[in-house]
Amino acid sequence: MATRNDGGIMYTFQWKIENISHCCWLKVQDEIESPVFDTDALEDAKWSLVLRLLGADYKNYVGFFLRRQDSDGPTEIEINYKLAFLGKDGSVLREKFSSHIFPFEYALGYQKFESRERIFFTEREEFLPEDALTVQVTLWKKDESIAKLKHLYARTVFKVNRISFVWRIENYSAVKPLLRNKHKDNLIEFDLVLNDDLGKVEIDMISFDDSIKYVSFNTSIIDSEGKKKNIRVSKYFAGDLKKGILSCMFIPKLLMGNKRLYLPNDVLSLYFESVYSTETKSNELFDCRIISPKLTKELVENSSNSAVLIDDLKSMYMDGILSDMELRTSKQTFPAHKNILSARSPVFRRMFSNDMKESSSGHVDITDLESDTVHRMLLYIYTDILEDLQIESACKLYTAADKYEIMSLKGECSSFLKDNLCPTKTCDVLILADQHQDDNLKSAVQDYILEHNEVFNLLEWQHFMETNLKLAAEVMYRKVKSGKIYPASG
Repeated sequence: MATRNDGGIMYTFQWKIENISHCCWLKVQDEIESPVFDTDALEDAKWSLVLRLLGADYKNYVGFFLRRQDSDGPTEIEINYKLAFLGKDGSVLREKFSSHIFPFEYALGYQKFESRERIFFTEREEFLPEDALTVQVTLWKKDESIAKLKHLYARTVFKVNRISFVWRIENYSAVKPLLRNKHKDNLIEFDLVLNDDLGKVEIDMISFDDSIKYVSFNTSIIDSEGKKKNIRVSKYFAGDLKKGILSCMFIPKLLMGNKRLYLPNDVLSLYFESVYSTETKSNELFDCRIISPKLTKELVENSSNSAVLIDDLKSMYMDGILSDMELRTSKQTFPAHKNILSARSPVFRRMFSNDMKESSSGHVDITDLESDTVHRMLLYIYTDILEDLQIESACKLYTAADKYEIMSLKGECSSFLKDNLCPTKTCDVLILADQHQDDNLKSAVQDYILEHNEVFNLLEWQHFMETNLKLAAEVMYRKVKSGKIYPASG
């Protein structure tokens, strides 16, 4: 296939907002705005993404907008853009496309992009893995062919403070009301008070910093086996804190009636976790390298015959035309064709050529790969196309390619990972390369880390050192050997 080199650049900006559920103190129409990012090839325009978690007219929806900043360039610019909410593996959960003219300081998008109920309740695990929402915009100049892709990443972290402790109340049956348990840090001080008939716990708010916007209390009772049974989650805002006395929990009499389980040796063990947030947040922007035209997988096909063939093969896969084999994950079944699988994968070829159970049963069970990964692998097998790759999905696809010895796919994934490395993703890719004994990819990741000193200041690197000491030591050895040691500021 030929590659068109005279086209423009398509930009993809991905923004991750961490601890987003603790932004519930935001008022109606309040906005969360991403760091500003540049698109040099789009007339030097600068942009940001805007989230509105609680709209004035659409309180049950989250609004999502693209905003052009005041910058150099023409007064107006016409672009195509796609806004999307992503899952933890980079899969698209919601996507909308539009084409508009953007003047300076102008925002366009959707007031009803996605329902709050789906995001924060019914599909929370999909939308908010680890309490982080990942959103994305892809934009390119209208009526311009695409020759290159450029990925940019940003992260906004809303700071939260956590206090957790166990309150052991011994000789509970003889305890008198108003027993107190004091807690204090640099921003908040409160007492827990055992009140009334010893079945009620209240919070006596002594003092709190004006910067605190929201406090939650998660209270549980610990049974004789050390298991926690959640009793109540209470949430309070700045106005509530000023009242002084707050209700925290009622201990159900039904639980207290089971003394062997919940009052062993007449000891009541209560577990408390308090989380409070302020307006404080941190922003990080990572400008990743441009992907070469080779890795865009020929976004514009110069050969109409090749395009037709690819469309036909894709149709065979998607529609299951004359399929004679099934690939089964734990959640989905994919119809496929033995001949095509065998032509692309030596593993499948051996599986179907020899008298193995898969050949006679008509299906292959793949329980160690996610459905999205198997779909991407099959799409590549049939069409040689990679669609909407992200770091997470590329890592999983790399693993699948290695398992089934699809070397061209493994090479594509490796090249994608090298060209899209960002500080927050390096540790994951380094672990992947080490697990699959890919010295070339491993060396590329190590080189990237040594060239980007900011990696060593990230929480991801601190966790990496704790869980992958040998790999971290190898990087630090290369750092010392190369002489790239920087004196501490101070």
